[in-house]
Amino acid sequence: MAQQPNAFLDKFKQASQRFSSAVMDTGAKTMLKTDMVFLERDIKARKHQFGIQMYDILSMNNASTSTAEIQKAFEECQRDIASLEAKVSSKQREMEAIDHGGAGAATSVNSTDAEFGAVQSP
Repeated sequence: MAQQPNAFLDKFKQASQRFSSAVMDTGAKTMLKTDMVFLERDIKARKHQFGIQMYDILSMNNASTSTAEIQKAFEECQRDIASLEAKVSSKQREMEAIDHGGAGAATSVNSTDAEFGAVQSP
């Protein structure tokens, strides 16, 4: 008879751990989705900035410097966007890791916090 309460407590602990793990995974995924939205916004803003920069360069109407300036501005924009897209891809992979086993939740939360400079307490 003494083992029944222990079995009940063990089952309760396991169910509680599964629930808390699911909550943590959901929270991590929500944070990753939010990060991805902000990164997509940054990509759009960078493209907008590039358009304004192109207008300014082309409105100068100086053929010799325009080509070099256009190429330079394009390469800078391309680098910036590639960097942002790499971050989006990383967030997507972290979400997939959470979906495929839940073991990635702690890793994704920690890497997201580290990226944005959050201090982690033990």
